Amino acid sequence: MLKQADIASIAPVARILPILAVDSIGSIRQELADRATQFVKGQEYFAQVLSKVGDTAYNVKVESGSLKGTLLKMDLGTSAKAGQILTLRYMHDNPVPTFLLASAPTNAAGSTTEISSAANLIGHYLKQAESDGVTSRFQATAVVTHSPSNPQVMAHDLKNALSTSGLFYESHLSDLAQSNQSLAAIKQEPQNQANSPIANLMTQQLAILENQRMSWQGEVWPGQKMDWDVYHQQNSADGKQSSIESQADQDRPITSEMTLHLPHLGKVSARISLTDGRMRVNILADQPETLAMLTANRLGLAESISKNGQQLDALTLVRHE
Repeated sequence: MLKQADIASIAPVARILPILAVDSIGSIRQELADRATQFVKGQEYFAQVLSKVGDTAYNVKVESGSLKGTLLKMDLGTSAKAGQILTLRYMHDNPVPTFLLASAPTNAAGSTTEISSAANLIGHYLKQAESDGVTSRFQATAVVTHSPSNPQVMAHDLKNALSTSGLFYESHLSDLAQSNQSLAAIKQEPQNQANSPIANLMTQQLAILENQRMSWQGEVWPGQKMDWDVYHQQNSADGKQSSIESQADQDRPITSEMTLHLPHLGKVSARISLTDGRMRVNILADQPETLAMLTANRLGLAESISKNGQQLDALTLVRHE
C-alpha cells in the first residue's frame, strides 16, 4: 500500500511496470532495478499518456530528462486520457519504483475547455525554462569560425552556426518535406541529440516568433565574444506596422547588428540593413582612436564591400553615445 501524499494537490501513483517485452519474472525485476537506478530521487519528469491498456492502467512515455523516451506502465485511475501530459516526481525505488503525480488526471464535470497535448507539453517546457532562468538570447556553445581573417569562410561559418542551432528546426523539417534539406543535416540539429536542453531552445524559438528578432551570443572566433541580432526593421517612425497592408514583409529592411569588445579597438558595433539588395552600413566605435582609424580607412572598406558584390547605399561612422 502507498501512503497518502502530504500535499493535497499531489497524489501517489501506483506500481510501475516496464512496457518492453520480457521473458520471465526475473527479467521484470531486473528491468525495474535498472530503471530505478537511473531516475533521480526528488526530480520531476514530464510524461505523456500514450494509450489505455487496462481498466486503470496506461502506457506512459517520459518526455524530459536523461530518460526521455523511457516507456512505463502505470495505474492512473479512470480519468486519464491518451495525449495527456503528466508531471511525475520520483520518490523512491523500494519496494518498487514510486512517483508522486504532481498533475493528476482530472475530468471536471461541465468543463468544455480542452488544451491539446502539444500545448500542454509546450507549457511544461516553458515552465521548466523559466525555473532554470533561461533568457530569450541563444547562447552558443561552440566557436563559430577559426578563420576570422577570411570574409568568405567566416560568412559561411556564421550561416552554418545559425542553421545548426535548432532555432529554425521546424522550418528545416518543411524544407526536408520539399526535398530542400537533407536528412543528415536534420539529424545534426539539437532536437535530435541526446540530453539537449529542449525546454531552453523552445523558449528561444517562441521569443523569435513573438518578437521577429533572432538574438545570439557566443564565441565568434577563439577568445572573441560577439552579440548578434537579426530582425525585420519597421518602416514607420513610431516602430509600429505600416498602415499599407499590401506591402510584403520582404520589402521591409532586414537588419543585422553585431557588437564586439575587441582587445585593441574596444567596443565596436556594426548595423547592416539590406533592402532589395541595397546595403546601408552604420559602424559605431566606443574609443575616439578607433573611430579615427575607421574613418581614415572608410574608402577601403566601401571598396571591399562593393568588390564582394554588394550595392552600398551608405556607410556612416559614429561614436557610441
